[in-house]
Amino acid sequence: MKKHRLQSSYRSLSASYHLLDGSVTEGSSHRRTRSAFQPPTENLQQRSGFASSKACKQPLHIVERSLPTSLVTTKRPYVSRLFSANPCVIPRELTENEIGRKSTGGIRVMSIQNVKPDRPTPDALRSYKLSAFDQINAPSYVPFIFFYLNNNNGNTNVNDIILQRSKLLKQSMSQTLTKFYPFAGKYTNDIHIDCNDEGVYYVQTQVDGDLSSFIAKPDYKLIPSLLPIPPNAKEPTLGYYLVMIQVNFFSCGGVAISMSNSHKLIDGGTYMTFLNSWASAAKGDKQNMTYPNFVSSSLFLPNTKTPLYPSFPLSSLAVWPMMLNTGKCVTKRFRFDASALQALKAKANESVSATRVVAVTSLIWKCATSAARKLNEERPSILQIAVNIRGRFATPLPRNAIGNIIWNGIARCEPNHTLTLDTMVGHINAGVAKIDTKFVEQFKGEQGADKVIDEIRWLGAQMTSYDADYYSTSSMCNSGMYEADFGWGKPVWSCLGYLNNDVPLYANVIMLMDTSTGGGIEAWVTLSEDEMAILEGDPDLLLYASVEPSPLQG
Repeated sequence: MKKHRLQSSYRSLSASYHLLDGSVTEGSSHRRTRSAFQPPTENLQQRSGFASSKACKQPLHIVERSLPTSLVTTKRPYVSRLFSANPCVIPRELTENEIGRKSTGGIRVMSIQNVKPDRPTPDALRSYKLSAFDQINAPSYVPFIFFYLNNNNGNTNVNDIILQRSKLLKQSMSQTLTKFYPFAGKYTNDIHIDCNDEGVYYVQTQVDGDLSSFIAKPDYKLIPSLLPIPPNAKEPTLGYYLVMIQVNFFSCGGVAISMSNSHKLIDGGTYMTFLNSWASAAKGDKQNMTYPNFVSSSLFLPNTKTPLYPSFPLSSLAVWPMMLNTGKCVTKRFRFDASALQALKAKANESVSATRVVAVTSLIWKCATSAARKLNEERPSILQIAVNIRGRFATPLPRNAIGNIIWNGIARCEPNHTLTLDTMVGHINAGVAKIDTKFVEQFKGEQGADKVIDEIRWLGAQMTSYDADYYSTSSMCNSGMYEADFGWGKPVWSCLGYLNNDVPLYANVIMLMDTSTGGGIEAWVTLSEDEMAILEGDPDLLLYASVEPSPLQG
């Protein structure tokens, strides 16, 4: 069955086609669609007192907000989280009957509020410049969920545990936002973040059920209910939240912490720096406290020129409608354990050099391309590879450098190329190798912003053919997703928040994440229903991967 092609323009679509970066690759993917759209740090010193890891003795600043209807009804809007960052708005007032109402999935929203920094941001730091890289990223939210078991084996009442941990999470978030002060502000335009201390959007829920049972066999239909939803109301306010959080306490005392961060400022490395800093603050772990480095916008100077087409933000240059599909899609999770990874790497390394991330990506790309060619004619297969470039500069940037410090490589497999593992590894290695020190150094300095525009336009030119299959890959491996310990242990499972099922537009995506134990990799793959049916039965893939195993599997 051939894919449906979208015949409309995407001039109004605010979409992020970059997911999160890990230590090796990052990205997302979207299939071709016809469109008329062809769009033509400052050095911030650490503040005395504001970067302190000492516990704050001041009261917690919280702005209570009423509960949006979408958070207590069974029908929760989901598409907006994938394709746009909804503007922040003022929710309507709740009636007494709505507070604490249980949804069909057994989830009660208990509170919704803004958590603010525990100390005000100085006037001199009220405007945070976006870098040239930030400017080309759309303000779409990227959510992950982290699941923690209740490891308290004592006689403490579960309700008391929930109250204690709820208070600790809010207080430590308030302390963390003082250091990460732009995250408590609003994105209003492509020039700067308004560091107004309005705070992060923070929701707390109670979930009927046992966390272990939920994780043993996850119900993906309930996953969206664990995510924070942008508030809805009659009148919009100016700006977009940078961070939205939902803390879900299960009946057993376990907790699922979900965080949706705007890609306008926060890439995968920044996401994990922020999360682990929050965890360290909660645990009182001063030795491992991570402080943000805001050097990005002073190295990669923003584009300040008046745009030729003011109605199109710079981020529209990275919107490539060809990579979008219409029709039914499905997301599946494939697990590669440590022994399978070792065998896969050995197979790939017979003729080329491959890391475990490259080996897994190459195998899935090969099998997905094979599935597409069984349903359609043979045509080019193009993979967009997101790369964390912090370590590729002449003087490497630290891991805690804040902002979007990533770039996309392109791997291309032509119809006349042999569709084998080593061939795909070679294509990926060649695409990533082009993003070397000489390449990334051109983005620095006064001419850097122009280079960013030139290179993003070159990338767009690679995504213009209607007669090609497009994929995108992103990795969170080696990023520390299982290091965030708030004081009750590390997460037993982490997962991608949005699952591209039953959405009007979707992308062919390969997202890689570490397993919680054993040194394995979980691959979250989104394809059309027809192509996924072929992929999940591919013997080459099943030789190394299991389909939808229990996350608690060792």
